[in-house]
Amino acid sequence: MSVVQLECLIDGQNVSTTQLEKVQYDLHLHMLREMKKLGATLRHDGKSLSDDDIGRLTLEEARDVSIATRKSLGVEGLKELFRDELLATDQMWKDANDVPEGAPSLYAQTDVKVTGVTLEEVGKVINLNAIHEVYAQMHPDHCFAKGDGKLLEHMEVFGHFGGPTWLYAHPSETISVPVERDEAYPMVMAGSTTLASDGTPMNLFAYHQFKPLDDGFAIKQCAIFPPGTPQDIVEGHKLHLAIEIWEGAKLAAAQR
Repeated sequence: MSVVQLECLIDGQNVSTTQLEKVQYDLHLHMLREMKKLGATLRHDGKSLSDDDIGRLTLEEARDVSIATRKSLGVEGLKELFRDELLATDQMWKDANDVPEGAPSLYAQTDVKVTGVTLEEVGKVINLNAIHEVYAQMHPDHCFAKGDGKLLEHMEVFGHFGGPTWLYAHPSETISVPVERDEAYPMVMAGSTTLASDGTPMNLFAYHQFKPLDDGFAIKQCAIFPPGTPQDIVEGHKLHLAIEIWEGAKLAAAQR
């Protein structure tokens, strides 16, 4: 079986999978502490975890407890647990769009190359009809996802900043966004977003360009944020995008 490998370039700098794993470890610990603070029960090896216990978890232990807790809470449990945070992030996105006309959008762009697993194999794991099964595994900041082939309802923390957002993603390969089309990448996955609570357009767009390779695939990932988005979200989401692909590729390889 081929070994899955990833090359990642962000702002002209190479980012290793070791770096991505360290980011995930910190995010899993943060998510665990946030869920515990809000009232969730965290369990490992048959016992409830204290704050000190959380700090002693290894990467794999933190990952396992984090994923298990988010899955056990379920859609409604997660929405209730993060109720106040969801209200705050709804307002944050509205404020991010309350800017002077003509203010420029902000871009989170990441170039990744994956070898050892094909784009077709990843597509069988990550698609609108199946993503609910693996969404929590793909990123520590993923809460839940429900797709029906045309629409994706999901909840996640953007850019490793603040609380989660509950939103709908509306896929559209023909969406018009200010991103240069690279014809060397023949496939596009794109879409717009709205707040799930009241349907407000977020003016947050995805525009990802894919190129199959003989032994894998390459992606030009791009998230376009409204002008007033906190810069920390934009910067953090570059790593967020890379982590999703890295974890998705490993999941696809494991399901062969």
